[in-house]
Amino acid sequence: MQIAPLNNQVVFKKLLSDEEILKTFIKDFLDIDITPQSIEVEKKFVPPIGGVDFEIDIFVDDPIHRLVIEIQRERYDYDFDRFWHYHIASQLELVKSHKEYKLDRTVYTIVWFTRKVREKQYQRSLMTTNQVTTTEQDESMILYPHQLFFLNPFYLNEKTPQGLEDWMTLVVESVNNPTHPNINLKRPIIQKAAKLIDDDGLTPKERMAIIDERDYNNMRHKEWEDGLQQGLQKGLQAGQIKIARNLLAKGLDYAFIAETTGLSIDELESLT
Repeated sequence: MQIAPLNNQVVFKKLLSDEEILKTFIKDFLDIDITPQSIEVEKKFVPPIGGVDFEIDIFVDDPIHRLVIEIQRERYDYDFDRFWHYHIASQLELVKSHKEYKLDRTVYTIVWFTRKVREKQYQRSLMTTNQVTTTEQDESMILYPHQLFFLNPFYLNEKTPQGLEDWMTLVVESVNNPTHPNINLKRPIIQKAAKLIDDDGLTPKERMAIIDERDYNNMRHKEWEDGLQQGLQKGLQAGQIKIARNLLAKGLDYAFIAETTGLSIDELESLT
């Protein structure tokens, strides 16, 4: 067995857009039963909600629930703001007219981070945002049941909810150990999940989409590394110039300054 990596959006969407797998994952995680009326991939609201034309990876409606499921491989400074916007917009879209404000579905937004993060405060397997109302009597109540979750399987630990363990392990193993994944194959649903994303079972179209996304991500990573290297080089050169100017001001020999800073004689002369 060799499974495709679930940090690739094509693979991720294929897995969680399967109705049986989706229903079992939601039951394991949220302990709710869903009966999808629709499972949409790359969903857009028409017209856009809130003036931003965003796209949702997996969007599910049933009679009493709405699920927004996202994968995020990279970590941007605006991630939490962006997904809060998705979460709120998915609630606003339920208000069909000015005559009815009551929402007929509870919205659950689930964001999967599929890589480790730098910030220690975010190195958690599960972060949950509840909209809790408090009173002056120190009472708490839930007026709005909607919830936003951030999952990061790379920080699976003994306090992670048990229902998430099989799914988080599947994600991590697909990335770190795809040829010999150590996953819970005793569960038929995990067997099905592994078979669904088995490399041998991918269609030519799916393979091309996976390669396209991988190459795009590699290109962006190289651009980032090139930009970092250029920035370091500029910083180094600026430091050399500052030292050279200080030494020139003291009247030291050009040859000595050139040897000390690594700048050429011509470059030193241009500074004067």
